[in-house]
Amino acid sequence: MANPEHLERLKNGLDAQNNWLNENPDVRSDLSDAKLREADLRGTNLSKADLSGAKLREADLSGSNLHSANLREANLRSISLSPAYTA
Repeated sequence: MANPEHLERLKNGLDAQNNWLNENPDVRSDLSDAKLREADLRGTNLSKADLSGAKLREADLSGSNLHSANLREANLRSISLSPAYTA
């Protein structure tokens, strides 16, 4: 289950998420099983995030950093990834 604080920060926007991660680089965002259908996550730093089981259908992840993110069993149907950083 997603950490409510991590989910709220993500919903507060790109700057809130990215600034927090820059200040806390060792913390892994827990967004497991989060309902993020059609979410605008363009350019979001999701590196190391636990997105296992997340509902990301039709979400826009263009330009997002997904380095070492856990996407196991996430619903990725019809998502937009290009260009996204995954290496």
